[in-house]
Amino acid sequence: QIYKWVYDKGVTSFDEMKDLPLALRAKLSTLFRFGTLSIAAEQSAKDGTIKRAYRLYDGQIIESVLMQYKDGRKTACISSQAGCAMGCVFCATGQMGFSRQLTKDEIVEQVLHFDRLIAV
Repeated sequence: QIYKWVYDKGVTSFDEMKDLPLALRAKLSTLFRFGTLSIAAEQSAKDGTIKRAYRLYDGQIIESVLMQYKDGRKTACISSQAGCAMGCVFCATGQMGFSRQLTKDEIVEQVLHFDRLIAV
């Protein structure tokens, strides 16, 4: 049931899971959280592309991009690291240096944010 609420219906709170007993929802709320990413900035382009900067729990900033094509396809570019070790002079992320690998939760959460956005 929880899987369907989170991945099929896109809820972000146990309170929204109305077919779970109230006591279970309250207990789950004390044990788990739905994510740690907060949107730090967002830009939209005329072609439908959306670029988001997310702030991680430790203050690091990452970016994700959702590209939308005329034929209806959508592609998401998802970060897997905070910063980059390449040091390319033309790239802001490369100039930040490498901080850390993202957790699997942080990677999946980026996908879920875009999934909820395109489901609207």
